[in-house]
Amino acid sequence: MGMENPQQNDTFNTQSNDEFDAQAASFKKTYESIEVSFASKVARLIASKNLIAAEAKLSLSAILLALAISLILVIVAVIIWTLLNVGIALIFYHFTTSIGLTLTFLFILNICLGLYLFSHLKNTLKLIGFPATMSEIEGSK
Repeated sequence: MGMENPQQNDTFNTQSNDEFDAQAASFKKTYESIEVSFASKVARLIASKNLIAAEAKLSLSAILLALAISLILVIVAVIIWTLLNVGIALIFYHFTTSIGLTLTFLFILNICLGLYLFSHLKNTLKLIGFPATMSEIEGSK
Protein backbone atom coordinates (compact mmCIF):
# COMPACT_ATOMS: atom_id res chain seq x y z
CA MET A 1 0.00 0.00 0.00
CA GLY A 2 2.90 2.29 0.62
CA MET A 3 3.99 1.97 -2.95
CA GLU A 4 2.70 4.43 -5.41
CA ASN A 5 2.69 3.88 -9.07
CA PRO A 6 3.96 6.96 -10.98
CA GLN A 7 1.76 6.12 -13.93
CA GLN A 8 -1.33 6.29 -11.70
CA ASN A 9 -0.27 9.68 -10.34
CA ASP A 10 0.17 11.05 -13.87
CA THR A 11 -3.26 9.78 -14.89
CA PHE A 12 -4.83 11.27 -11.77
CA ASN A 13 -3.13 14.64 -12.36
CA THR A 14 -4.10 14.62 -16.02
CA GLN A 15 -7.74 13.93 -15.19
CA SER A 16 -7.71 16.57 -12.49
CA ASN A 17 -6.20 19.14 -14.85
CA ASP A 18 -8.74 18.23 -17.55
CA GLU A 19 -11.61 18.64 -15.09
CA PHE A 20 -10.16 21.93 -13.89
CA ASP A 21 -9.81 23.20 -17.47
CA ALA A 22 -13.40 22.14 -18.24
CA GLN A 23 -14.68 23.87 -15.13
CA ALA A 24 -12.65 27.00 -15.93
CA ALA A 25 -13.99 27.02 -19.48
CA SER A 26 -17.54 26.51 -18.19
CA PHE A 27 -17.09 29.31 -15.66
CA LYS A 28 -15.66 31.59 -18.35
CA LYS A 29 -18.61 30.89 -20.66
CA THR A 30 -21.06 31.52 -17.82
CA TYR A 31 -19.30 34.76 -16.88
CA GLU A 32 -19.27 35.94 -20.52
CA SER A 33 -22.96 35.04 -20.83
CA ILE A 34 -23.73 37.08 -17.70
CA GLU A 35 -21.70 40.00 -19.10
CA VAL A 36 -23.62 39.87 -22.41
CA SER A 37 -26.93 39.63 -20.58
CA PHE A 38 -26.02 42.58 -18.33
CA ALA A 39 -24.89 44.66 -21.32
CA SER A 40 -28.16 43.84 -23.08
CA LYS A 41 -30.20 44.89 -20.04
CA VAL A 42 -28.22 48.14 -19.75
CA ALA A 43 -28.76 48.85 -23.46
CA ARG A 44 -32.51 48.20 -23.07
CA LEU A 45 -32.68 50.48 -20.03
CA ILE A 46 -30.87 53.26 -21.92
CA ALA A 47 -33.21 52.81 -24.89
CA SER A 48 -36.23 52.91 -22.56
CA LYS A 49 -34.90 56.05 -20.86
CA ASN A 50 -34.41 57.71 -24.25
CA LEU A 51 -37.91 56.71 -25.34
CA ILE A 52 -39.43 58.05 -22.12
CA ALA A 53 -37.52 61.33 -22.51
CA ALA A 54 -38.70 61.68 -26.12
CA GLU A 55 -42.31 60.96 -25.12
CA ALA A 56 -42.07 63.48 -22.27
CA LYS A 57 -40.81 66.15 -24.67
CA LEU A 58 -43.60 65.33 -27.11
CA SER A 59 -46.21 65.45 -24.34
CA LEU A 60 -44.86 68.78 -23.09
CA SER A 61 -45.00 70.19 -26.61
CA ALA A 62 -48.57 68.94 -27.00
CA ILE A 63 -49.58 70.49 -23.66
CA LEU A 64 -48.01 73.83 -24.58
CA LEU A 65 -49.71 73.77 -27.97
CA ALA A 66 -53.07 72.95 -26.36
CA LEU A 67 -52.61 75.83 -23.89
CA ALA A 68 -51.74 78.24 -26.70
CA ILE A 69 -54.77 77.17 -28.73
CA SER A 70 -56.99 77.44 -25.65
CA LEU A 71 -55.72 80.96 -24.99
CA ILE A 72 -56.42 81.96 -28.59
CA LEU A 73 -59.92 80.46 -28.36
CA VAL A 74 -60.59 82.41 -25.15
CA ILE A 75 -59.42 85.63 -26.82
CA VAL A 76 -61.63 84.98 -29.85
CA ALA A 77 -64.61 84.15 -27.62
CA VAL A 78 -64.09 87.37 -25.62
CA ILE A 79 -63.94 89.43 -28.81
CA ILE A 80 -67.09 87.78 -30.21
CA TRP A 81 -68.89 88.16 -26.86
CA THR A 82 -67.90 91.84 -26.70
CA LEU A 83 -69.18 92.43 -30.23
CA LEU A 84 -72.45 90.65 -29.39
CA ASN A 85 -72.85 92.81 -26.28
CA VAL A 86 -72.24 95.97 -28.29
CA GLY A 87 -74.76 94.86 -30.92
CA ILE A 88 -77.40 93.98 -28.31
CA ALA A 89 -76.73 97.26 -26.51
CA LEU A 90 -77.20 99.27 -29.73
CA ILE A 91 -80.44 97.47 -30.54
CA PHE A 92 -81.78 97.82 -26.98
CA TYR A 93 -80.71 101.50 -26.84
CA HIS A 94 -82.50 102.13 -30.15
CA PHE A 95 -85.80 101.00 -28.57
CA THR A 96 -85.38 102.53 -25.11
CA THR A 97 -83.02 105.51 -25.63
CA SER A 98 -81.88 105.04 -22.01
CA ILE A 99 -78.22 104.19 -21.38
CA GLY A 100 -78.91 103.15 -17.77
CA LEU A 101 -81.68 100.77 -18.78
CA THR A 102 -79.53 99.34 -21.60
CA LEU A 103 -76.55 98.73 -19.29
CA THR A 104 -78.82 97.19 -16.62
CA PHE A 105 -80.35 94.88 -19.24
CA LEU A 106 -76.88 93.80 -20.46
CA PHE A 107 -75.67 93.28 -16.90
CA ILE A 108 -78.67 91.07 -16.04
CA LEU A 109 -78.36 89.19 -19.36
CA ASN A 110 -74.65 88.50 -18.82
CA ILE A 111 -75.17 87.44 -15.17
CA CYS A 112 -77.96 85.03 -16.16
CA LEU A 113 -75.88 83.55 -18.96
CA GLY A 114 -72.86 83.25 -16.65
CA LEU A 115 -74.90 81.44 -13.97
CA TYR A 116 -76.37 79.12 -16.60
CA LEU A 117 -72.89 78.25 -17.93
CA PHE A 118 -71.54 77.84 -14.39
CA SER A 119 -74.30 75.35 -13.51
CA HIS A 120 -73.47 73.32 -16.61
CA LEU A 121 -69.79 73.43 -15.69
CA LYS A 122 -70.55 72.09 -12.19
CA ASN A 123 -72.60 69.24 -13.67
CA THR A 124 -69.81 68.42 -16.10
CA LEU A 125 -67.13 68.47 -13.40
CA LYS A 126 -69.11 65.88 -11.43
CA LEU A 127 -68.57 63.46 -14.32
CA ILE A 128 -64.80 63.88 -14.31
CA GLY A 129 -62.43 61.89 -12.13
CA PHE A 130 -61.91 58.59 -10.43
CA PRO A 131 -64.99 58.63 -8.12
CA ALA A 132 -67.28 59.25 -11.10
CA THR A 133 -65.66 56.39 -13.01
CA MET A 134 -65.96 54.04 -10.04
CA SER A 135 -69.63 54.93 -9.52
CA GLU A 136 -70.30 54.23 -13.22
CA ILE A 137 -68.51 50.87 -12.98
CA GLU A 138 -70.40 49.91 -9.80
CA GLY A 139 -73.70 51.08 -11.29
CA SER A 140 -73.26 48.91 -14.38
CA LYS A 141 -72.77 45.69 -12.36
